[in-house]
Amino acid sequence: MRKKHLLAVLLAAALLAGCNRPSDGKIPEFSFSSQITESSFESSSQDVSDVSTSESEASLPDEEIPGKIEGEYKIILDPINERTVICDKNKVILTGRASGGFEPALSIPHTEEYTRSGDKFTYTAVIKDGYTGYGNLTVFQKCYVRIYANKGEAVFVENAESLEGNQKAVQNAIVQPLSQVSEYIAINADKEKIAEVLGKITEISNKICEGLTNDYDKLRAISNWVSANIYYDYAAFDAGVPADTLTLDYMLKTSSSVCGGYSNMTSALAAVQGIKVYNVHGSAVNNHLTFGERQPEYHEWNFAVLDGRIIWVDAGWNSHCVRYADSRRYVSGEVTAKYFDISAEALSQNHRAKYAEYRDYFALLEE
Repeated sequence: MRKKHLLAVLLAAALLAGCNRPSDGKIPEFSFSSQITESSFESSSQDVSDVSTSESEASLPDEEIPGKIEGEYKIILDPINERTVICDKNKVILTGRASGGFEPALSIPHTEEYTRSGDKFTYTAVIKDGYTGYGNLTVFQKCYVRIYANKGEAVFVENAESLEGNQKAVQNAIVQPLSQVSEYIAINADKEKIAEVLGKITEISNKICEGLTNDYDKLRAISNWVSANIYYDYAAFDAGVPADTLTLDYMLKTSSSVCGGYSNMTSALAAVQGIKVYNVHGSAVNNHLTFGERQPEYHEWNFAVLDGRIIWVDAGWNSHCVRYADSRRYVSGEVTAKYFDISAEALSQNHRAKYAEYRDYFALLEE
């Protein structure tokens, strides 16, 4: 799910960030040269130019406040770096680990305190007394969590309907018929073609996960790789997303796809490692807004269950690599960690599942 009008913004942001922009239209080769670093997690080419706050916004009754709860409330983003956000009455508190010059910020009138000890930091913002309005808390460079202040009291803009829908999708996931799974590998493919594509996927997955010993680290590495190596295909989006755009075969040839392709590639690479990753179909709201602020669009993402815990993954939203629609040039953007193992509460701000399904790719070779 993407917005056409964001393309120019994404390209401009990528250029300003010093991103590589090949001018010859060549398809970028898949990169395995290095692991995604924490400094990469702290950057993003997303834009919030149309996100604003206003003291003139009307105060909402308590029963209508999005995410209204009593007492302390926290969400976790990027558990590896311990990024945790707490809303506690008039305080918004962000803690975690960060290298370099990362400095959190809150776009709501406030006073603040920022302390560091080594790579650990604590950021505490006290919202202006009586202030009402929406705003963003920077949790990575240019990567945000939506906050609502009601008369100076901070709450997350959580959506209970989304939270419930996401839980139901996990509980009621279906198994995709193999005839349909085949079409996500290559359109109208015979067994020989399926074996060829899955052979390439196996080679890539094993290279990504080389040296890793647990499923969590493998899934994280796979998600990071997909975000860094698959480019959002605006040409396909403008063409109405032809079916082959979502296939593994298409992505291996073009290094590009749309949200359903990111989801498909993530689950296929994980399957090589014996990790059962589900594909989620639903709706989402982009540009850091929430369901109450903007009309949602169709979207796809993933989840896995590891050690009894749900791991939400959206490699597409963690990626800011773009295949430029007109010239088909590729713009290498940054990768963020926000949508890997994001908490259910944070995900519910802008992701709402309709259903989830599992694709047993390699069962096709046993028929």
